[in-house]
Amino acid sequence: MANGLRNRLAIRFAVEGDLRFISHHDSLRLFERALVRAAVPLRYSEGFNPRPRLSLALPRPVGVASRDELLVIELTEPLDPSAALTRLTPQMPTGVTLLGSEILDDRDRRLPSEACYAVRFEPSERDRVASHATAFLAAPHVIVARDTPGADSRGKSVDIRPFILSIEVDEGETRWRQTVSQAGTARVPEVLDVLGLPSGEYLHRVRREKVAYQA
Repeated sequence: MANGLRNRLAIRFAVEGDLRFISHHDSLRLFERALVRAAVPLRYSEGFNPRPRLSLALPRPVGVASRDELLVIELTEPLDPSAALTRLTPQMPTGVTLLGSEILDDRDRRLPSEACYAVRFEPSERDRVASHATAFLAAPHVIVARDTPGADSRGKSVDIRPFILSIEVDEGETRWRQTVSQAGTARVPEVLDVLGLPSGEYLHRVRREKVAYQA
């Protein structure tokens, strides 16, 4: 790291098909193996079990497809973004499409601030879903029960209304935009349930359309 600066690269990609069902951990492992095969000069952590320094900016819920994922990797030396894509693209499995890459300034933390989602449903359900959406947006609070890890199985109550910025209902599809921050966010299954779309049935129909970041 010359002059104390890190060589960081951001890679945008899409996930669809069966690969939308792999976990956050497995997604990182998938990219780790592909980057090694592509001979990308990865920087590793120190210690007894060194790992590549890479992260996904906004972990994707299992079962949700995405058109806008972001992988951030640290390199041991500068690498042209287009060259990185040329090396990496042949190593990616069906279901992952690389969309672009860019060098990140050391001050650019690339923190997610907003996310837009869409879910498909039968056109005959439009009026019912629209009614739920209208009631949701009109409510000052929408309290959901959220499971939490640990000994307390009762979970906790969370008001998800402040996180939802907008909801649009069209024929056969609903889109919503929500905030994402260290203070919290709404979980996709929670939004589906309050829209009258049981998450157990509709989660696999959701796709993440866009993520906005703050530098």
